[in-house]
Amino acid sequence: MKRYFSTLILVLLATSSFAQYGKGDYNHIGLSLGVNQTHLFTDNFNVNPGMSWTAGLAIRGNYYNNFAMVYGMNFTDNLFKVEANSLLGTKEVELKMMAVQVHLLLSYKIAGSNFSIDAGPVLQVNSKIKFDEADANLFIADTGLLRVENLEEISPINCNAHIGLTGGFDNVRLNLSFQYGITNILNNLNKQDEVKLVTTEKLKGNLGILAANIIVYF
Repeated sequence: MKRYFSTLILVLLATSSFAQYGKGDYNHIGLSLGVNQTHLFTDNFNVNPGMSWTAGLAIRGNYYNNFAMVYGMNFTDNLFKVEANSLLGTKEVELKMMAVQVHLLLSYKIAGSNFSIDAGPVLQVNSKIKFDEADANLFIADTGLLRVENLEEISPINCNAHIGLTGGFDNVRLNLSFQYGITNILNNLNKQDEVKLVTTEKLKGNLGILAANIIVYF
C-alpha cells in the first residue's frame, strides 16, 4: 500500500497548486478525517459490519448556479466480520481491507451555500483481504469447505455509487455518506481453482460503506 500513500501526496501537491489559482468562491481544498462502518451484502455467508477510519482530500468547485463539482481521493481502512466454525463453536473472524478511492461527485446546494447533497461514482482500488493467520484455515459457517483464507484474493478494482449530505460552516463541515458497491467484489474468487474445488456456488458480494467525516476547507 506504500504506492497509495505516494499517490495521495502527489495529488495533494497538484491540487494545492490548482486551488491557489482559483481561490475564493470557486475552488476549496478540503481535508477530511472520519469513521466508517463497512458491510458486505452477500447471500453466500453471514457477515457483520465493522468500524474503522477514513481520510482524504478533495476539491469542491462551483459549477453552475446551485451546482458544484467535488473531486478527490480517500484512503480508507475497512473492517467487516464473517462467521466461521472453530473448535469452540461459531466465532466472528475479522477481515480487513485497505483501499484508495477516487471520486467525482455532482453537488447541489439545498439550503444556502453550506448545505448540499452529493452524488456520483467512486473508483476503488483495494488490497487483498487480511486476517489473523490463526483463523486462516477455519471453515466459513454454512459454506461447506470454504475457508477464511479462500476470501483473500478479492477483486482489486471496484466501482461504488456514492450519495451523501454535507453541511456546516465555510471552513468546517460535516459529511455523512453511503456507498454501495455496483460491482461484485467477490467475483475474482470465482476464477480461482482453490475456490472451485470447495464450492460450486457462485460467490457474489457488494460493499456497503456508511461514513461520517469532518472536512476542513482552506
